[in-house]
Order: sequence, then C-alpha cells, then structure tokens
Amino acid sequence: MPNAPKIEIRGIDRKFRKRGTNEDFCALSGFSLTVREGEFAAVVGPSGCGKSTLLDILVGLAKADGGEVLIDGKPIRGPSLDRGIVLQGYALFPWRSVRKNIEFGLEIKRVPKKERGAASDRFIRLVGLEGFENHYPYELSGGMQQRVAIARALAYDPEVLLMDEPFAAVDAQTRETMQDELLSIWEKTGKTVIFVTHSIEEAVGLADRVAVVSKSPGRIKEVVDVNLPRPRRVSQVRNTTDFSIITHRVWELLQDKELAPRNAGAPAVDVGEKILDGAVI
Repeated sequence: MPNAPKIEIRGIDRKFRKRGTNEDFCALSGFSLTVREGEFAAVVGPSGCGKSTLLDILVGLAKADGGEVLIDGKPIRGPSLDRGIVLQGYALFPWRSVRKNIEFGLEIKRVPKKERGAASDRFIRLVGLEGFENHYPYELSGGMQQRVAIARALAYDPEVLLMDEPFAAVDAQTRETMQDELLSIWEKTGKTVIFVTHSIEEAVGLADRVAVVSKSPGRIKEVVDVNLPRPRRVSQVRNTTDFSIITHRVWELLQDKELAPRNAGAPAVDVGEKILDGAVI
C-alpha cells in the first residue's frame, strides 16, 4: 500500500448564496481527506452532499472559502495538466475523431505531432479501441465514448485522475465491464484516483478506501478500508462475504446514524436485502 500523501484536503469549507435571498447554503464544512500516491480512493454520499463541489475545487474551477487543498505539498491555484478529469457526460469534442480527442491535451502541451500519434496509439490500445481511431463520438456507443474520455484524460500523463460518476450514464452490463477495465488501466498506470459515485457497490468494488460523506453540509463521516485482494475485478469480488460486509458498513454510515467503529475481527453481519437491492443511495 502506498504511503506518501499525494492529495491533502485540509478542512475546506464552501458556501453558495441562495438565489434571490441573503442566505448562504453550506455545501462543504470542515472537509478533510488525505489520498496516498497511487491510491484508488472513492467518495460516496447522498445527493447534495457536496461531492461535485469537492471535485470542482480539486480541478481548480472553484475556490474553497476556508481550508486548503495540496498536491505534493503545494496548494492548488487553478486548473492544471497535473490533474485529469473524467465526467459522467463524456464531454468529447464532436468534431474530433477518437484519435484527435485523445490528443487534445497533448496539443495543449505542445507535444510534437509524431509523439502525439505514438501516445494516442498507446492509449487507444490501452482502452481497447483499435480500429476506431478515425470514428467520431456520434459513431460510438456510450461505453466506447467513456473509454475515449478516460484515454484522453490519461494521454497527457496527469498525476491525478478525478472521476465524477463516469459510468452513471451507461447500462448495467456496460458499467460492470467498464469498472473492470478501469481497474486494469489503473493497475497498469499507477495513477492516483479520486472516484465520486452514488453506488456503494461500485465504490467498494473499485477502491482501496471509501470516504463516506455526510448529508449537507458535506464532511467526512468515516473512511472505510476495503481489504479486498489486488489485482481485483469487481465482477469476481461482488459475491464474496468480505465484499458484503464492507458494503453493509458503508450502507450503515449513509443512514445518518452514529455507529461505533467496527473492529477488524468483527463477525460477519446479515446484509439481507439492504445490500442486494439497496446498494445505490
């Protein structure tokens, strides 16, 4: 397990003025989280808890009203190519082919054309899109478009990959396939990942740790270790006892109840239909 802190979120606050009033809405309050280098961290919480606001701050599109965010010990001052972002809606350029979408960040970095081509070839192979290099987004399925978005975010070699519910718009079968493919890509690249999701099962299946966020104002309620073996495939661990125990723990935390910390050797619990039918909050 990597030990060096890559991202340090220290007690950040973020408020918004309610439209048409003089009142403030507090989206985040005292939010603190440390993500280690090379770690896959998931953030899960109820709607409106500030998860997307957190990502806006991490990307550099918004500023916290209090606290600070550090990457490698340096405060975030705005958007930078040291962070890649993958969104739910793909956000591909419709007038660019698969290859040209993937090369976009490299063009911004002024990478020579020959090197851009070699890099895009590599990431096209990595996400399994050989033969589709010259296709446009409208010619691709949702899952294929998301692969392009992931390849584009990785191609310019960011140190951190930020993902905001990237698989929410695809069907269940494609989502499971994409989860396993993301894990394979992460294992090969060793990027530090913060993955925001509403799905408990997705968070536990993918992550090293799951940060559970309270309802508004968002703050860390507990960080749950996911002691499942690596390398891992979500499709293989989903039906294991350990997966059910961890998933149930996260589910309990999201019920807004005060819970005693669970001992590492605690016995298995009866997860019942809460996990089988209620894994998405």
